[in-house]
Amino acid sequence: MILLLALTIALLAALLRGGSLRNLADFHLEWSWLAMLALAIQIVAVYGAKGDGRLYLQQGALVASSLLLLPIVWRNRRFPGLALIGLGLALNLAVMVANGGFMPITPEAVARIKHGHLIVHLDGVARMSGSKGIVLPREETALWALSDIFVIPPPFPVASAFSLGDALVAVGAFVLLQRAMVVIPSRSPEPRPS
Repeated sequence: MILLLALTIALLAALLRGGSLRNLADFHLEWSWLAMLALAIQIVAVYGAKGDGRLYLQQGALVASSLLLLPIVWRNRRFPGLALIGLGLALNLAVMVANGGFMPITPEAVARIKHGHLIVHLDGVARMSGSKGIVLPREETALWALSDIFVIPPPFPVASAFSLGDALVAVGAFVLLQRAMVVIPSRSPEPRPS
């Protein structure tokens, strides 16, 4: 959710700075097709889980979808914001791998954002429906500081929890979107005094 919020703010900021959607349409990242593949895999992994005893497939798919994004970041590292996105993705991947392929969130964070109704138990694991989240107590969470510990509680219209990695991805995406939409006029060199 924080990424969607950052992208919305970035889009508005870029438009206010004289940016255009046409510039965004003309902006291309190399290997961006990998992002579409990663998204497709993640959608199937998140929404296709029915608790049929194949939890390992879901775990592997979530990790694989995250891994597919790293080559895009590396290939396009020359663009502003991509280093932050890469660092955020790496932090999220580390905490997910350390916790069985899912992004941990504590029961207390779930309660603060009032999403307790989204907890489902699949194959003996407490999961957040419609997400890659797993509900774990803090003391059972490996790399807890990198998990979804930051909370935007109600009355914010869409209460959510997010990780440090999510925040870095959001900031990097904000910077990248500014670069994609706003053309910075080239400065001609100042004439030298004779």
